[in-house]
Amino acid sequence: SSLLNQRGVMSAISIAYQGHLKTTGFEKQLLQTLTPQNGLIRYLDAKPAPTRYLWCHVAYTAEADEKRIGMVSFLVNELTLVTPVAIGDALFWEADRVAVTSFAPMSGESATLLTQLIERTAAELIDVDLHNWQAKLARAKARDQERLNGYYGTISQEIRHRIIARHLVGEDEAKELARISATERELATKLADLESRYALKVVASLHSVLAIELPTVHISCELIRKKQRRVVTAVWNPFTRMVEPLRCELSGVPVSEFYLDDSSAKIVAPNAWK
Repeated sequence: SSLLNQRGVMSAISIAYQGHLKTTGFEKQLLQTLTPQNGLIRYLDAKPAPTRYLWCHVAYTAEADEKRIGMVSFLVNELTLVTPVAIGDALFWEADRVAVTSFAPMSGESATLLTQLIERTAAELIDVDLHNWQAKLARAKARDQERLNGYYGTISQEIRHRIIARHLVGEDEAKELARISATERELATKLADLESRYALKVVASLHSVLAIELPTVHISCELIRKKQRRVVTAVWNPFTRMVEPLRCELSGVPVSEFYLDDSSAKIVAPNAWK
């Protein structure tokens, strides 16, 4: 919590693992966890290797008819670029935390992709955070729209009744029709003001990042689609005792079941597959 007291903080720690990181027995777990729907996945080998996770805290300010501030937090696996991801109880024991004096951030294309993933994940989590308020705003806007439409609709209807009741024609009728047009313009203006009043505006920024280096097992595996083959790395986390999902290379979402495209065996989520 002290990390959140100052905007812009970047810090890093590593976690010591007291158990033994095995390097065997991952083939079955890999095949049970990651499933290509139109291709094959082949286990190659597994070896202990550290993986860095970025614990991102994104602060936001939301404004409509009132202002609200909040924060969302999530973890990114910097190797696989899977987000959001869980790390289990890795931070539970403070005695296992080791301070890290140097922090080498990503650069180039990977850094750009990482930024995009952080922005997408933050936007999705903020949208969930604001769901109830957005529903409340939608109900209030619908109520006010109904009230305005009813009020100005009644005025226009009364004018039309007057034209019929008085048998107005010519210039007199034209004047009353002009009043109807003016009423409709005023209604349109009021409705536009209503849209502006209830429009939700959100501004967000990366508040702080904690880099967490975990002892993990990197599982090398080959993805096969027709004549296309490529080697990717999956991560087994001893704190969750699970093989983590991979990342859809089109949408960026975590996937355990996926398709492989024909051109280069890219990983594609089922809802992004055409």
